[in-house]
Amino acid sequence: MDELEVADAAEERMAYAPAVPTRAQRSDQRVVEFEIDVIEGECVVDPTNNVSTLMWGFRIGGDAATSCGSPGPTLRARVGDLARITVNNLAGNVHPHNIDFHAVTGQGGGAEGTTVPPGESATINCRLLYPGAFMYHCAFGDVPEHIAHGMYGMFIIDPETPLPDVDHEWTIMQSEWYLGEPNEDGVAEFDRDRLELEHPTYVTFNGRTDALVDDNALQMEVGERARFYMVNEGLNLTSNFHPIGSHWDVVYPEAATHPVNRVIRGSQSTLVVAGGGTVTELIAQVPSTVILVDHALVRVFYKGCIGMVVISGEENALFSVGDDGLSAAAESEPVVAAVGDPNTVNMPAGAYDPANAATAYTPAVLSVAVGTTVTWINNDSVFHTITSGTSNGTTATPDGLFDSDQVQPGESFEYTFDEEGTFDYHCTPHPWMKAQVEVTA
Repeated sequence: MDELEVADAAEERMAYAPAVPTRAQRSDQRVVEFEIDVIEGECVVDPTNNVSTLMWGFRIGGDAATSCGSPGPTLRARVGDLARITVNNLAGNVHPHNIDFHAVTGQGGGAEGTTVPPGESATINCRLLYPGAFMYHCAFGDVPEHIAHGMYGMFIIDPETPLPDVDHEWTIMQSEWYLGEPNEDGVAEFDRDRLELEHPTYVTFNGRTDALVDDNALQMEVGERARFYMVNEGLNLTSNFHPIGSHWDVVYPEAATHPVNRVIRGSQSTLVVAGGGTVTELIAQVPSTVILVDHALVRVFYKGCIGMVVISGEENALFSVGDDGLSAAAESEPVVAAVGDPNTVNMPAGAYDPANAATAYTPAVLSVAVGTTVTWINNDSVFHTITSGTSNGTTATPDGLFDSDQVQPGESFEYTFDEEGTFDYHCTPHPWMKAQVEVTA
């Protein structure tokens, strides 16, 4: 620990779902400090039916404004960091608690070292060895009972080379509530029989039936890309994570974001085991409301496992209803490069699809003389970037020479090459799109 600097206190390391702490803008390993309070109290789980229950959970240390701790805050650090984690079991609580961090290598994921009765605190120090999105949970005493009361959260560990930037990052935690019939005040008590039968009363995203719907729905614009860090807190059911009305453009299976692992593209649903996670990405292709579900649909229609992503923006030719929409789509003419223009690169329709990677920038290698201005035209249905630097098809590394930012459909970008050399470039949200410009005297 003495050999590592303490990370800047200004780094945002903890946030409440669906927010994600901002990734640390550094490339070295440091000591990162976290403080977590254990809280117990009565909280709402189903506001539509006015149902509440006794929840045990976690909050950011010292955050007196937060009285409901399920799910607990999302923690974030960088692989190789040394995490110093302090757990405070507040004096007003009734039960001992601890935390088992799936991101931690050590006895019980730190559970033994963080076991504290009410009114006491404990601290562990742990090196973060693997990147990904990991569950944490209470593992004291009757572990299923503690998890079933809401004691869980997420710890995101960024890889050494960060995942490509996206427009939005969100956290989603699926969990189960095992409750009996509510009393006249709407309070439902923990039901052990339901727990042991694995028959939950509710299955929720982020701890409540309304956490990601209506006024709490997630918001995107056409052309944007969002990344979802999803953990299935369980404690019993496997999740079948699906976006109704779209696809997972990218899936990092099991939330294992180590660069040697292969991603999946164009998935309809991805399996998330209890106590496991996934990282998925969604492109906002057309104006619509994408419905996030566990596709074991009884959990959606009868138990509350639903979220919404509201996509705003102009309609486009990817989707239409009726012949009028089809005619309008057929009449729209793409912006194309002038015939015979040798200094133009086209991004054709479907360039965003990994299957079309070889022609995503056409030509893939453009040869020009020093002093030439090259024009890129986006004839695709989603935005792209023209960003200098290399890409291995999954992870891109910008070098800062040029960057178009978002080039929307029908728009263009120009750059003048004043030096000889071979210049690699790529699309930031679609790193399989990559090409070169060769500049000669």
